[in-house]
Amino acid sequence: MKKLKNENIYNDFFDEDRQEEMRNMFLEIGKKGIYKSFKKNEIIKIDNNDNFYIVMEGKIKQSIYSKEGEEKILYILQPGEIFGEMEYFCGGDSHFINGIIEPSTISIINKNIMENILDKDSHIYKYIIHSITRKFRILMFQMANMTFSDSYGKVADTLIRLSSQESNGDRNVNMVNERLTHEEIAKLIGCSRVSVTRALNEFKKKQIIDIKMGKIIIKDEEALAKYVKWK
Repeated sequence: MKKLKNENIYNDFFDEDRQEEMRNMFLEIGKKGIYKSFKKNEIIKIDNNDNFYIVMEGKIKQSIYSKEGEEKILYILQPGEIFGEMEYFCGGDSHFINGIIEPSTISIINKNIMENILDKDSHIYKYIIHSITRKFRILMFQMANMTFSDSYGKVADTLIRLSSQESNGDRNVNMVNERLTHEEIAKLIGCSRVSVTRALNEFKKKQIIDIKMGKIIIKDEEALAKYVKWK
């Protein structure tokens, strides 16, 4: 029997209702900040630790780079998700590079405004902790996948996880809502673009996935999950 989205193996870790509640809360908070728009491929520079950042529109990636310029994408942020929280609460520099995947608008909330918001409603800390915990889980699963899986397993696991941690508006469709290039998937999982293309073509040939309008639809999650080596 083919698995539907509500049976996704990652759902226990990325509950859709809780994620939507978190995103809606941050979108509401974002209305109190200063909006700034960016074009595709621009870089968002975090100049100090006194601001809190919320994605209002578009998609943003947080990456780290090697000295040779190789990129590893850690997170892809969608509207209602936050960044700069580590610098805001802990100081220092996370060394993340915040890049624009598609035209995006962010809300920049000054520390004085954010502290006032938190003083009036300490319940918001729950959503901040949720966001931080969620990012930790993403990194944990990425590390396990990169350590134990071959290239096919890396692609399969990442597709299943992304379909769970994103919102696509239809709970009956198991789909990766991001329109990711093969190069971007490669930078997420730590293998070559050629390996990603080979895996996707294999999954499509076996009717495990389909690709429509740049979005990957998982047709048979049970078959896809068999490629995953680390669970």
